[in-house]
Amino acid sequence: MRLSLVLAGVLLASPVLAAGPYAKFSVGNWAGGAFTNNETGVFSHCAVSASYKSGVTMHASLNGNYGWNLGFSNRSWGLKPGTDLPMEMAFDRNDIVRINAKAVQPQLVVVTMPANSNIVRAFRGAQFLEANMLGARYTFRLTATAEIMPALLDCVKANASLKVAPGTPAPAQGGGTTTTAATDPAIQLEAVTLATNFLLKAQLPEPKVLSGAEAPSGIGGNGAGWQAKGATGLVRVLSNPNQKDVDVAAAVSAADARGCQGRFASGRTTDTVEGASVLRGFSSCENGGDAKYSEFYVLPRKQGGFVMFSVVTTGDGALHQQRRTDFQRAALTSVQ
Repeated sequence: MRLSLVLAGVLLASPVLAAGPYAKFSVGNWAGGAFTNNETGVFSHCAVSASYKSGVTMHASLNGNYGWNLGFSNRSWGLKPGTDLPMEMAFDRNDIVRINAKAVQPQLVVVTMPANSNIVRAFRGAQFLEANMLGARYTFRLTATAEIMPALLDCVKANASLKVAPGTPAPAQGGGTTTTAATDPAIQLEAVTLATNFLLKAQLPEPKVLSGAEAPSGIGGNGAGWQAKGATGLVRVLSNPNQKDVDVAAAVSAADARGCQGRFASGRTTDTVEGASVLRGFSSCENGGDAKYSEFYVLPRKQGGFVMFSVVTTGDGALHQQRRTDFQRAALTSVQ
């Protein structure tokens, strides 16, 4: 599955790898999400993959210019990138399309599908696809393709403004629990994934995940920073299974207090969001004429421990009052 996600992340017009998937979703036996260009951090495309018993994985993608691509990958292939490969595709044994595919990776073949082409129409409506390529015939059952294409379209519309700071590594798939998160790159990648998902779900304007020189100082290896218009924040992955959520909240409040040089106040409560309990902490810092308000949400992590999401704004916390439920729901659904 990891290979499938890597190949789905290839910018299908070039050999450049993309970071992702972010904002992951699945339909039937297809799974994928949004990808960004690993060199620029700008949204590239949305892609999904489905694996078959033949050993071939099929990929479908839609880029930011609404260009469709269909791909096929196999671990056993050893192709020369850039090579044109003749292919015959038969949909439901009726619609036959002969086309030159292109090897864009040693294990990946890609077919461009113009939006008004017979391939797009057949892929959306057919039940079976037979593909003759590389001297072999492969048969694919096209499950849920009618739902996949609008899902990819929705993914592009929702994530077209996504930008991840250049150099941010692609999120890890999975990753075990560790008590030394600061030295575990998988924890860092998990934090980047959670921060990206939080921004997308919260629908904050001009969102950006921060890394490298842009990342907040002292964030360590278990967190990721972000910024948006009118707000900043952090996501921390706290993988110690012996911690309690109230201990996490107390530590965050203590750190906020140490960072405030003026008048400080804090508190915490437990809210119910969509039937789930969310521990919410809040603090305010007034220093001269400047005021800063912060809220954080502590949620259980599937692998053990907790994830802490923070949102910081200037002023009296009016944005939190207006959108608190949105922020809590975004945090809750990001860890589910």
